Amino acid sequence: MEPFNTNQNPVASGSQMPPISPEERTQGGPSAPKSGGVGPIAGAIIVIILLIAGGLYFWGAKLNQQSADIPAFIPSNDSSMQDTSPPTTELDSDTSAGLPPQSSSDDVTSIQSDFNAMDVDQMNSQNSAEMSNI
Repeated sequence: MEPFNTNQNPVASGSQMPPISPEERTQGGPSAPKSGGVGPIAGAIIVIILLIAGGLYFWGAKLNQQSADIPAFIPSNDSSMQDTSPPTTELDSDTSAGLPPQSSSDDVTSIQSDFNAMDVDQMNSQNSAEMSNI
């Protein structure tokens, strides 16, 4: 009686593996699948493109936020420079809108005279003309 029963035919012994040919035994088994290829390179390129797109998105959002923080420019008749001229008795007015120069006094008679000097019809006609241009 042999201590170990070595059956050289794996199909007959109930194994599901097909018999190995002598050429495969010398080569070390079935050929290994090729590694590499286009898949990993394409995946890496897609990831890099997504990272660049995300960076550009956040950079653009940061630029938009900075431009939103800047107050809007509102032109006016006031000058932004310090006025070194001596004070006048009449304030500058918007004569193009039909308003005459007005005094800086706050007593009732000067306010009444400024109101009477104002030509409301001219101001209304200029406002209507400007609104029709818009």
